[in-house]
Amino acid sequence: MKRSVLNLLLALAMTASPACTGTEAATDAGPDAATDAGTGTDAGTDAGTGTDAGTDAGTDAGTDAGTDAGTAERRIFRTDTTQNANLGGISGADAICAAQALAAGLEGEFKAWLSTIASPVADRVTQSSGPYVLVDGARVADDWNDLVDGSILAPINLDANGVFRRGDIWTGTLATGASYAGDDCEGFTDGMTGIAQCGASSATNAAWTQNITPACSTVLGLYCIEQ
Repeated sequence: MKRSVLNLLLALAMTASPACTGTEAATDAGPDAATDAGTGTDAGTDAGTGTDAGTDAGTDAGTDAGTDAGTAERRIFRTDTTQNANLGGISGADAICAAQALAAGLEGEFKAWLSTIASPVADRVTQSSGPYVLVDGARVADDWNDLVDGSILAPINLDANGVFRRGDIWTGTLATGASYAGDDCEGFTDGMTGIAQCGASSATNAAWTQNITPACSTVLGLYCIEQ
């Protein structure tokens, strides 16, 4: 009887043992599988460098674009028309420049190189870090500072179509870009009485913008500068 009980207990023990191997397999497979699967995290981290690449690319592109825009050439021309100092004020002079640029097929915004006592040109036009050129590409100044240092590299004697023109220019502007304070023909709205500053389109010294002060009834041209 005792032997029968002992044999029964042994049989039960042998039947239970194989089930433990399932636990061991699960234990072993679990860490290995988790570790292997963890390479997905590594892959995700590596893939995340796409964010860095995108950021770097965006930053570089933005910086380069800003730099290029800042150093773009700005064109200057003189008008092919002349009139007395009743230009319709600064807005009227700007409109003349815009119309002549448009007629010549020049893209971009153009304003008159013109100051009144109350509004110096240096305060209302773009002060570019890039070069100023004639419409044929001839360099007038290396940048804004060079434009207002008392001399320029080439006379501004071409119109918007590249045609050579002679004659003086209404400017109201000193060589520094400041306003001539003596008189301004009532803000360039009076073509009858008073005087105003003019420049010589044949000059490369300060006289290009600060030459003489003719009567407001004098018929002169304008300089137009790209923004």
